[in-house]
Amino acid sequence: MKNNSLSNKITLVFIFSIALLCMFFFVLMKYQSEKNLENMKERQLQSINYIFVLYRNNLSPQGINEYFSNFGLKPVQNANLKASVLSKGVVVFQKSSALGEFSSIIYNDKYYLHIDNLISSILLESKYNKRPNDILWLIFAAALVLLISIYISILRSISPLKQLSSEIKKFASGQLDIDCKSDKDDEIAEVANEFDRAASKLKDLINSRQLFLRTIMHELKTPIGKGRIVAEMLQDVKAKNRLVSIFERLDLLISEFSKLEQIVSKNYSLQIKEHKFVNILEQAIDLLMLEEEKRALHVNEQNVDESLYLKADFDSFSLALKNLMDNAIKYSPQKRVYVRTEGKKIYIENFGKPLEMDIEEYEKPFVSGKNELKPGLGLGLYIVKNIIKLNNLELSYEYKDEKHCFIIDTGDK
Repeated sequence: MKNNSLSNKITLVFIFSIALLCMFFFVLMKYQSEKNLENMKERQLQSINYIFVLYRNNLSPQGINEYFSNFGLKPVQNANLKASVLSKGVVVFQKSSALGEFSSIIYNDKYYLHIDNLISSILLESKYNKRPNDILWLIFAAALVLLISIYISILRSISPLKQLSSEIKKFASGQLDIDCKSDKDDEIAEVANEFDRAASKLKDLINSRQLFLRTIMHELKTPIGKGRIVAEMLQDVKAKNRLVSIFERLDLLISEFSKLEQIVSKNYSLQIKEHKFVNILEQAIDLLMLEEEKRALHVNEQNVDESLYLKADFDSFSLALKNLMDNAIKYSPQKRVYVRTEGKKIYIENFGKPLEMDIEEYEKPFVSGKNELKPGLGLGLYIVKNIIKLNNLELSYEYKDEKHCFIIDTGDK
């Protein structure tokens, strides 16, 4: 779980609230305990002072038990308890007089008054004790239970967010079959249901697009196949080879179009393996479908390190390299592309005029070098950027010495 998640923040808030609640009741109970102690002292002092008054007036209290009960005190009859109080109790205050020594003692959270003189020794137990009122404990317990109940209720309310987040991640990764409907009646449920409806509509749109494209490609392949068969029947070898080459080119374009659609829609399954770069380069040049006698004219590959290996998906990386080379040939006055390697970097270069816009503009779909803002099949750099990113590689661009240079860094990230 992330440290900055919503549930963590709520938990911290409630921990802080419970800590404040405990602190508040601790202070309140301490105050109550001190107040009880003061009340006990006051009553014991009142009883002692009243005895002094009676003594000065040569009077004696009628009924000693009844007398002390008026001050919330009663005699301790248990000899063992009396001995424990006197030996283990904590003396709060003492007062000496001609009548004897008066001691206020705390033992087991109870208050006692010990009167000791030459005639007798009396231990009186106070009706008040050091412990706070039971009502305070009940209020504290009720407040704590209420706070914990609110905390659990809030966590239960936001728990669907985890499922929603999981479904959104699945949807973002390309899994269109998700279900995040909620039968609850709160804001989170509304968001979940709206996202579920949006995902369903988007799924229908994607499926419709895929069906449309597959239908078109299927319908195109049929006449291409028939044309290929007819071309093979021609007696003129030159015309036959030219037509076969054209039909092969059309078939390759349809296959490439299908692969591009998968890459753009994030439905392409990569097979990342270590490959020799010269093999990928050879595949990319084959995809250009250049005539053998014109290959050396359009492609310069003399400065390529044959020992260079890179981790990538063979088919998609070959397609990206082919698009870079195709763009270089197409927009170069010499109709020539230079491919070279330096260490772990691959350079695709061509001579030409500086770009009229920033390179970021050309990485958008349907933008080409000849007519920047006119819609068309300017998907070259857009596709290349997506493929390089999918293969966990880096693509950069620079213009130097009247030369456009695209650099693919194949080093380990």
